[in-house]
Amino acid sequence: MTIHAFDDALQLTAQGSGQYQGLTSPAWWNMVGPFGGVTAAVALQAIMLHPERLGDPICLTVNYASGLAQGAFAVSAQPVRTNRSTQHWLVTLSQTDAQGASAVVLTATAITAVRRDT
Repeated sequence: MTIHAFDDALQLTAQGSGQYQGLTSPAWWNMVGPFGGVTAAVALQAIMLHPERLGDPICLTVNYASGLAQGAFAVSAQPVRTNRSTQHWLVTLSQTDAQGASAVVLTATAITAVRRDT
């Protein structure tokens, strides 16, 4: 079975509780970096893979702090508040810069919720 290029771009490897490792995909490369939509989808994918996730995504806000360089990146997805029906998330995506330090390139907030019969 062939994996679609979008699914390939969203592949993340778990590195611990809410910590993931990813790799940029040439299929979604724009002139100076990956398209913003696929980068936002990677942030959401980290939430979807998290074992503590409650419900389905209902909103996502993404802040692009810097361009994502070609290569490996780290994603951290952490629930910051969980209620009976909703969960609030903080996501950061970072890469190692030229000096060897970890630099945040994206932050995101999201809400997931359990859909209840009304």
